[in-house]
Amino acid sequence: MPPRLRVKSGYPFEDLYGYCRAVRAGDLVFVSGTTARGSALEGDAYVQAQAAIETVAGALQEAGAALADVVRTTAYVVDMAEISDLARAHREAFGAAPPASTVVQVAALTPPEARVELEVTAVVIRPSEGE
Repeated sequence: MPPRLRVKSGYPFEDLYGYCRAVRAGDLVFVSGTTARGSALEGDAYVQAQAAIETVAGALQEAGAALADVVRTTAYVVDMAEISDLARAHREAFGAAPPASTVVQVAALTPPEARVELEVTAVVIRPSEGE
Protein backbone atom coordinates (compact mmCIF):
# COMPACT_ATOMS: atom_id res chain seq x y z
CA MET A 1 0.00 0.00 0.00
CA PRO A 2 1.32 3.50 -0.80
CA PRO A 3 2.33 5.77 2.11
CA ARG A 4 -0.96 7.65 1.59
CA LEU A 5 -4.07 6.29 -0.05
CA ARG A 6 -6.60 8.90 -1.13
CA VAL A 7 -10.21 7.85 -1.65
CA LYS A 8 -12.54 9.95 -3.79
CA SER A 9 -16.28 9.30 -3.89
CA GLY A 10 -17.11 11.33 -6.99
CA TYR A 11 -19.01 13.97 -5.04
CA PRO A 12 -18.55 17.19 -7.08
CA PHE A 13 -17.68 19.30 -4.01
CA GLU A 14 -14.50 17.20 -3.53
CA ASP A 15 -12.88 18.76 -6.61
CA LEU A 16 -14.47 22.17 -6.08
CA TYR A 17 -13.16 22.43 -2.50
CA GLY A 18 -10.03 20.30 -2.98
CA TYR A 19 -10.36 17.35 -0.63
CA CYS A 20 -10.75 13.56 -0.56
CA ARG A 21 -13.58 11.59 1.02
CA ALA A 22 -10.95 9.66 2.96
CA VAL A 23 -7.20 9.43 3.41
CA ARG A 24 -5.36 6.43 4.76
CA ALA A 25 -1.91 7.04 6.23
CA GLY A 26 -0.42 3.83 7.57
CA ASP A 27 -2.92 2.29 9.98
CA LEU A 28 -4.99 5.49 10.27
CA VAL A 29 -7.99 6.33 8.11
CA PHE A 30 -9.57 9.77 8.21
CA VAL A 31 -13.00 10.19 6.61
CA SER A 32 -14.06 13.74 5.82
CA GLY A 33 -17.32 15.21 7.00
CA THR A 34 -20.04 13.32 5.15
CA THR A 35 -23.69 14.19 4.66
CA ALA A 36 -26.57 12.39 3.00
CA ARG A 37 -26.97 12.75 -0.76
CA GLY A 38 -29.77 12.67 -3.26
CA SER A 39 -33.23 11.69 -2.05
CA ALA A 40 -31.90 10.88 1.45
CA LEU A 41 -31.58 14.64 1.97
CA GLU A 42 -35.40 14.75 2.03
CA GLY A 43 -35.42 12.48 5.09
CA ASP A 44 -35.22 13.24 8.78
CA ALA A 45 -31.99 13.16 10.79
CA TYR A 46 -32.22 9.36 11.15
CA VAL A 47 -32.50 8.77 7.40
CA GLN A 48 -29.76 11.29 6.71
CA ALA A 49 -27.44 9.79 9.34
CA GLN A 50 -27.97 6.31 7.91
CA ALA A 51 -27.13 7.57 4.42
CA ALA A 52 -24.02 9.38 5.65
CA ILE A 53 -22.88 6.26 7.51
CA GLU A 54 -23.37 4.21 4.35
CA THR A 55 -21.11 6.60 2.42
CA VAL A 56 -18.56 6.54 5.25
CA ALA A 57 -18.62 2.72 5.27
CA GLY A 58 -17.93 2.67 1.52
CA ALA A 59 -14.98 5.05 1.90
CA LEU A 60 -13.60 2.98 4.77
CA GLN A 61 -13.91 -0.20 2.73
CA GLU A 62 -12.07 1.38 -0.19
CA ALA A 63 -9.30 2.35 2.26
CA GLY A 64 -9.10 -1.21 3.65
CA ALA A 65 -11.06 -0.53 6.84
CA ALA A 66 -14.55 -1.11 8.24
CA LEU A 67 -16.99 0.49 10.67
CA ALA A 68 -15.60 -1.82 13.36
CA ASP A 69 -12.22 -0.05 12.98
CA VAL A 70 -13.68 3.37 13.78
CA VAL A 71 -12.28 4.80 17.02
CA ARG A 72 -13.78 8.31 16.89
CA THR A 73 -16.79 10.01 15.35
CA THR A 74 -17.72 13.65 15.27
CA ALA A 75 -21.31 14.43 14.36
CA TYR A 76 -22.60 17.85 13.43
CA VAL A 77 -26.34 18.54 13.69
CA VAL A 78 -28.32 21.64 12.88
CA ASP A 79 -30.85 20.95 15.64
CA MET A 80 -30.07 19.18 18.93
CA ALA A 81 -33.76 18.25 19.10
CA GLU A 82 -32.88 15.61 16.47
CA ILE A 83 -30.11 14.02 18.51
CA SER A 84 -32.23 10.94 19.31
CA ASP A 85 -32.57 10.23 15.56
CA LEU A 86 -28.83 10.65 15.09
CA ALA A 87 -28.10 8.54 18.16
CA ARG A 88 -30.31 5.71 16.87
CA ALA A 89 -28.48 5.54 13.53
CA HIS A 90 -25.08 5.83 15.24
CA ARG A 91 -25.93 3.08 17.75
CA GLU A 92 -27.17 0.78 14.98
CA ALA A 93 -23.97 1.27 12.98
CA PHE A 94 -21.41 1.22 15.80
CA GLY A 95 -23.22 -0.54 18.67
CA ALA A 96 -21.04 -3.65 18.61
CA ALA A 97 -17.85 -1.56 18.72
CA PRO A 98 -18.77 1.91 19.98
CA PRO A 99 -16.18 4.61 19.27
CA ALA A 100 -15.42 7.77 21.19
CA SER A 101 -17.82 10.40 19.92
CA THR A 102 -18.67 14.09 19.96
CA VAL A 103 -21.87 15.81 18.82
CA VAL A 104 -21.82 19.50 17.95
CA GLN A 105 -24.71 21.76 16.95
CA VAL A 106 -23.97 24.04 14.01
CA ALA A 107 -25.90 26.80 12.26
CA ALA A 108 -25.88 25.12 8.84
CA LEU A 109 -24.30 22.38 6.74
CA THR A 110 -23.64 21.92 3.06
CA PRO A 111 -25.77 21.14 1.17
CA PRO A 112 -28.37 23.36 2.87
CA GLU A 113 -30.86 20.45 3.19
CA ALA A 114 -28.41 18.46 5.32
CA ARG A 115 -29.44 17.93 8.93
CA VAL A 116 -26.46 15.74 9.95
CA GLU A 117 -22.79 15.47 8.99
CA LEU A 118 -20.45 12.76 10.23
CA GLU A 119 -16.67 12.46 10.17
CA VAL A 120 -14.72 9.49 11.47
CA THR A 121 -11.24 8.30 12.31
CA ALA A 122 -10.39 4.62 12.10
CA VAL A 123 -7.37 2.60 13.15
CA VAL A 124 -6.77 -0.57 11.16
CA ILE A 125 -4.97 -3.19 13.21
CA ARG A 126 -4.75 -6.49 11.44
CA PRO A 127 -2.80 -9.49 12.73
CA SER A 128 0.26 -10.23 10.66
CA GLU A 129 0.48 -13.43 8.63
CA GLY A 130 0.92 -16.50 10.79
CA GLU A 131 -0.64 -15.03 13.95
